[in-house]
Amino acid sequence: MTTTTTARRTRTLAATAAAAGLVMIGAAVPAAAAPAAPAPSDSDGWVRLGHFSPDTPAVDARLTSVAGTTDLTFEDVTYGEVSGYTRLAAGTYTVAMIPAGAPEGTAPAITQSFDVVPGGAATVAAVGLNADLSGRVIADDLTPAPDGQARVRLIQASVSSPEVDVTTDTGAPIARDAAFGTATDYAQVDAGRWTLDVDGTQSGTVQVDLPGGSVNTLVVLDNGDQISLTALQDAAGTAQAPVGGVATGEGGLVLEADRRTGVVLAVVAGALGAALLGRLAVRRRAEAA
Repeated sequence: MTTTTTARRTRTLAATAAAAGLVMIGAAVPAAAAPAAPAPSDSDGWVRLGHFSPDTPAVDARLTSVAGTTDLTFEDVTYGEVSGYTRLAAGTYTVAMIPAGAPEGTAPAITQSFDVVPGGAATVAAVGLNADLSGRVIADDLTPAPDGQARVRLIQASVSSPEVDVTTDTGAPIARDAAFGTATDYAQVDAGRWTLDVDGTQSGTVQVDLPGGSVNTLVVLDNGDQISLTALQDAAGTAQAPVGGVATGEGGLVLEADRRTGVVLAVVAGALGAALLGRLAVRRRAEAA
């Protein structure tokens, strides 16, 4: 995939965008799934957008193709939100993010170019504090896990935690020393409910349900002086990749207080992706058949 140098906005963004729908202690919430959609042609790929900058307010993200055949706008995307997957023809695309509601011609906070590969998938996100805002193109592997198994990885987007460890209660590592702005490889675990230990600048435990055959992403985010964790179900365990948000972004985790430190870590609620998709206006200005 191809990246370009990011463009900085000429004025300062002052407000802090809080992660929506926080839950403090409670029962584990499964990463929700949706029915599989028909498989697109081999020439298509899938892309979703994420906002992982804690001090950058809501943005409007405009996705355009170099070929001029696609022009989509995702409106009012706030910190911690991730869109569903959008099916796109293979080719080169650009995402430009501007303050939500800003008029046409406003200089983008960030511009990120990337290639859509036939049969591939990617998460394109704004990451870091606003003063050092950068784009990340993260390759997603939607290959279903075998029956009775689940695949899970970590995207480390917490500015306050330079490195994060996530391990299962059996000691199996999901992430070791995961550095800011990186994504781990997928780990394969038995399907079912897992208790995970999360260690960064703060520590805590979380229970998460991982359905058989599913592919899942955990995103570490900042929430004030706390750590938050978002669960995304990337694929629901079918042989077909998701289209238009199918089986994506509707999961949630609940972190318990760490018995050693007494710290309660907030976690983004399970409706994150659903709220985004319900509220997110996608305007197709032009798309060639």
